[in-house]
Amino acid sequence: MISIIALLLALLAPANDAAGIGAGLRAPDSQITGLSVVPVAGRTEFVIRHDGEVTARDFMMADGRLVIDLVGVSQAPAVDQELNRGGVVRLRLAQYQPDIARIVLVLAEPLAYHVGNEAGIVRVSLENPAGIFEPWATDLAPSEAAAVSDRAVPEPALIRQEPQRRQPPISVSFDAEPVKNVIATFAEFADTTILPGPDVATKTITATVNNLPWDVALRTILEANGMLLRQLDGGVLLVDDAAKLAERVSAEPPITQQFPIQYVSADSIAAAVTGILGTDGSVGVNRTANALIVTGPPEAVERVKSILPQIDVRVPQVDIEAKIAFIDRTNLQSLGVFYDLKDSQGTQLLGLATNYFDANGNGVFEPDETTEDDVIMLGGNSIAAIGNADARIRNPALQLAMTLLAGRHSLVTFLEALQSVSLTDIQASPMIRTMDHRKANIQVGESTPIRVIDAGSVAGGLQAPRATVQFRETGVILTVTPHIAGNQVMMELRAERSNVGALLESDLGVTFQTQLAETHVAVEDGQTIVIGGLTITEKVKSRTGIPLLMDLPVIGSLFRVDSDRENKRDLLVMVTPHIVRDN
Repeated sequence: MISIIALLLALLAPANDAAGIGAGLRAPDSQITGLSVVPVAGRTEFVIRHDGEVTARDFMMADGRLVIDLVGVSQAPAVDQELNRGGVVRLRLAQYQPDIARIVLVLAEPLAYHVGNEAGIVRVSLENPAGIFEPWATDLAPSEAAAVSDRAVPEPALIRQEPQRRQPPISVSFDAEPVKNVIATFAEFADTTILPGPDVATKTITATVNNLPWDVALRTILEANGMLLRQLDGGVLLVDDAAKLAERVSAEPPITQQFPIQYVSADSIAAAVTGILGTDGSVGVNRTANALIVTGPPEAVERVKSILPQIDVRVPQVDIEAKIAFIDRTNLQSLGVFYDLKDSQGTQLLGLATNYFDANGNGVFEPDETTEDDVIMLGGNSIAAIGNADARIRNPALQLAMTLLAGRHSLVTFLEALQSVSLTDIQASPMIRTMDHRKANIQVGESTPIRVIDAGSVAGGLQAPRATVQFRETGVILTVTPHIAGNQVMMELRAERSNVGALLESDLGVTFQTQLAETHVAVEDGQTIVIGGLTITEKVKSRTGIPLLMDLPVIGSLFRVDSDRENKRDLLVMVTPHIVRDN
C-alpha cells in the first residue's frame, strides 16, 4: 500500500522550491558537464568538463582533502560519490558561493598533484599509490529548462550506474507493489519517462525509503530486487532484470574495432582500456599504426569509445634551460729573503743554494756547471751557511740579489716576491625539451672507468683478487621532470657539474669533484630562478724563517718568508622553464 500522505508531502516539496525561485532565471556563466577519474601514464587524472570559461583555484588540507574551486560556475549539481580509485576515496561537488562551485577530493593520503586548465577541461593529475584501477565517469547535463523558461522544472535524471547529481528527496513506502506501479510513482514525481522491461512486469516490490534523492532511492530499490536502471537515447529510463540483461549481453556476438591513438603511445594506455573492459573483452596494440584493437560485446566497445577522448589527450611540452656557473678566484702574495754564506775555498750547497763559488780564489764568483747533486765542499778553514733554504718562493715574480764581501767570505742575499691573481669562470648552459610529466636527461661529459678490486675468500682457502670495472658519469648532467599547473611549472630537478681529479698522495686512484643541486621547485612560465648558490672562501697564511731571528721586531721580516693565499669558489645553478605554446 502506498503511503498517500508521505507521497503528497514529497510532491509539495519541489513545488515550493520552484515557487521560491521566481521568474526571470538567467543561464549560468558556465556549467559542469561531466566528471571522470582515469589512470594515465601511472598517475590518477581527475577530469572536470565544463561548457564555458572558469578559473581553477586549489589547495590541499592537512588531512588529505584536495579542494578545487571553479570560479565562474553559478549552478553546480550536488554530487557525493564514493570512488576508491587511484588514491581518491570520495568526491563531493556543491555550489560554494553564487559564482563558485567547490569540488572536494577526499584522498587516502596527501599526494603530490598539479592542476591544469585547458579549453573546456580542468585536469587534476595526482600521484597514484594504488596502481591500475577501473576508470569512472559521469555526465552532468545542464538543465535546459532553467535557461529558457520562467519557472523551474525538475529536469530528467541521468542515471547510469552511479548517482550523478542531487535530486529532490522523496519519502515513500511500498508493500508487495507491482513494479509498474512503483515506476509510475517515480515517473510522476520526477516528471520523466521510466519504462519497465519485458522481464520485470510480474515482479513486486516491498520497500520503504525516507528523505532520499529520488534517483538514489529508485536505483537502490531496484538493485535490492535484482533489477537495473538504464538510460536510453533521448533520456528515457528503462528498468531491466539484471540476470536477464547479463544473459542478453553475453549472447550478443563480439565485435572488433580499431581506435587510432593520436597523442600518446598505445602501449601506455592499453592497461587502462583493459580495466574498462574488465572480463568482457580483450585489447591488442597495433604498434605500426599506434592504435588499440578492442574486441568485446558492443556495449563494452562503446564504453571504450566514450572514455578514450579523455585518455588520449595532447600532452603539453616544456623547454628547460639551465645555467651552471662555477667561478674560482685565487689571490696569492708571498715575500721572503734567502741567504747564502760562502767562502773562497769552494764550499757550496748545490741544489739548495745558488751554484756560484770562487773557484780560483780571486774573489770572483762564477756558476758551477760540473755537478747536479747536492754537495758540500770544505777545504781548510771554511764556513758556509744557508738561510731559509726550504722556504723559497716557488716561481717568484721578482728576485733581487745582493752580495756583501767580508774578507774571504761572501754573503749572497736574495729578495724574492710574488703576487698573483687568477680567475677561472666555467659556465655550462644545457637545454632540453620534454613532455609534461616525462623525465628528461641531458649530459655533456664522459664516462670514467673505475677499477674495483675484490680480494674475497672462498670456503677452504683464499681466492685470487678479482678486478672489475665500473663507470661513473661525469660532466654537466641535467635531469628534470616537469609538471605544468596553469601558468606554472613544477619541476623535480637535479643539476650536476662534476669532474675527475687525481688522488696524488694515495693509491686509491681518482677523486670526483662534484657540484650538485637537487630540489623540487615551482616557477612561473619564463621566469628564471636560482636553485643553488654556494660560496666557499679558503684563506691560508704561512710564515717560515730562521728561529729567534724571524721574531725580532722591525728586522724580523729579513729572516722569514711570508705567504698569504685566498681562494674563493662560487657555484650558481639557474633554471628557466618555457611552456611550449601552440601557434
